[in-house]
Amino acid sequence: MDLSPPHCAYYANSRQKRIKKSPRWEDDEGVAATVGTIMTILVFLTFMGVFTSQIVPAWMSDNESAHMTEVIQQMVSLKSDIDGLIADFANELMAPTPIMVPVMLSATGIPVFAAPTSGILSFLPEAIDARPSLNTSYTVDLTFDDGHTGGTLRLYCPNRYYVEQHVVYESGAVIINQSDGEFILSGIPLVVKEYSGVLVMQMTQVSLVGLNKTVGGTGAKAVNANLLYASTIEYYGDASTEVSIEVSTKHGHAWANYFRKTLNSTGADLTYGVDFVVPEPIFYDNPGRTNDYYIVTATIYGVGVFDHTKASVQLSIGELGV
Repeated sequence: MDLSPPHCAYYANSRQKRIKKSPRWEDDEGVAATVGTIMTILVFLTFMGVFTSQIVPAWMSDNESAHMTEVIQQMVSLKSDIDGLIADFANELMAPTPIMVPVMLSATGIPVFAAPTSGILSFLPEAIDARPSLNTSYTVDLTFDDGHTGGTLRLYCPNRYYVEQHVVYESGAVIINQSDGEFILSGIPLVVKEYSGVLVMQMTQVSLVGLNKTVGGTGAKAVNANLLYASTIEYYGDASTEVSIEVSTKHGHAWANYFRKTLNSTGADLTYGVDFVVPEPIFYDNPGRTNDYYIVTATIYGVGVFDHTKASVQLSIGELGV
């Protein structure tokens, strides 16, 4: 008995319906389309990988760097405007003009790929026994302590791609602080000159008052400043008198370097160790706390005339247009 499966025989003149094989195993165009799609996806993923790992960090680093430049310009503009108000306050019959400077908190992002880098803007007003502070005393026959001033406006930028920075307006100076160092970008109004053999020193202290406030996020915030008063007292001494400036701050090395550089480059031709001294900052550590600080002292000897200006500025942080 033959159990083999039946199969059809075809003849040239046969009218029987032929059985056709499925074309899917013989169509090369379908296989090529699938392979082409896979290759396109792989190329796209490779490009996206290069873009996110190489181009996005470089792009964001440029954005954050540009933001830091913008913020520094805004802080210096705020200091310049306040110094201008103090200089113009000689005419006390005229009310000082309030000023407003926008401060950009965040760097721009990249749509879809990277969010903006947020910042934190904080204002700490002057308070007794609070830091930062700047104290000045003038020794003649008696010691005149003419000034406790303080207060700080600080923008912290925790940059993700560029180096993180603090931009600080403190005691009338603009300070840049980052992981690899710190320096005073724009110092306090301070000059020492010699007239007819007499050493004359002029200095302005700025005190910031207002309400303690901290804001964070993206966009810009308005910093409003209003000069409350400014006054100058002139002291007279002789070759044995001295001016002592003491700064309590988190940025001790920046202040010490600033005093050394400024006093070395005055028109009075001062000599370090003879006409003035600025010892290394003294560090005060509070274990487990964040309020560590430095004490910086600058002493200038033989000051015959000391023109000392103190100013009080009311500062506030608000929304733009409010």
